[in-house]
Amino acid sequence: MKTPRSAFIFLTALTFSGALLAPAHAEERKSAKHKESASWNFDSFGDWFQEMGEGLADTFSGPRRTAAPFKWTGKIAAGKTFEVRGINGKMRATAASGPEVELVAIRSGRRNDPESVKIEVVPHAGGVTVCAVYPSRDAARPNECKPGGGHMNTRNNDVNVEFELRIPKDVNFEGRTVNGSIEADIEGRAALSTVNGRIEVVAGTLTEATTVNGSIKAEVKSAANPADDIKLSTVNGSVHLSLPEDVNADVSAKTVNGGITSDFTEIEVRKKWGPRSAEGRLGHGGRELELATVNGGIRITKGN
Repeated sequence: MKTPRSAFIFLTALTFSGALLAPAHAEERKSAKHKESASWNFDSFGDWFQEMGEGLADTFSGPRRTAAPFKWTGKIAAGKTFEVRGINGKMRATAASGPEVELVAIRSGRRNDPESVKIEVVPHAGGVTVCAVYPSRDAARPNECKPGGGHMNTRNNDVNVEFELRIPKDVNFEGRTVNGSIEADIEGRAALSTVNGRIEVVAGTLTEATTVNGSIKAEVKSAANPADDIKLSTVNGSVHLSLPEDVNADVSAKTVNGGITSDFTEIEVRKKWGPRSAEGRLGHGGRELELATVNGGIRITKGN
């Protein structure tokens, strides 16, 4: 009779914990004082064993399976937005050679069936929104694809969805994910966000590039669209922004653990102990340009 996977994981964890906690002969001779002062954080051990169990489950769940690629092509009116929302998986967007948006989604997983994650395309007045929709576990609050974001809970579903995108120059692009990096090299406007992953973007103009754990490297190619504010922020990572020499913007930058450098003499860097900040007006000012990190440096350079 085969041993259930959960039982196997439990026995493995129990055996390993016994090896960790079994006292050596020398330890038994320690004084009572030392014994009384010793303590274990069992909550931490529980978390550790749970993570180990999940890792073992991945190991014994077989090879990674990949579903047939999901492909979509369509026209989006100039000035409208193509929004792509994922949970687990990276995104990569490049400039389209024609007037149509192109999307390819690659779904793969070990424990869970890749086909269980559906790719939904939702046209609306502002453009088109595409989402990776994971199976719903709560009938009262199902997962849904909505412009600007709807409820989405993966519930330990290990399916990974990678997006490959082609964006026409007159279409705005918004890319949102949670666990995965984002790369974009497009002609139009971009707004990108993730939680665990780096962001690298080259765009005509940029409104947002935000992450929590990862660095940000961004280049704005056009000095136009002075009304578009720009926000680049992370917690653990560096921020590097390249701007045209003739850009108009009011710049503010701040870091806690790291330095700030700028090719623009108009930006005054305040160097002191603790948090460092910088401010300056480029050209005629206008749009707000905010750069922030906690653990990392900030670099502002002049583009070609």
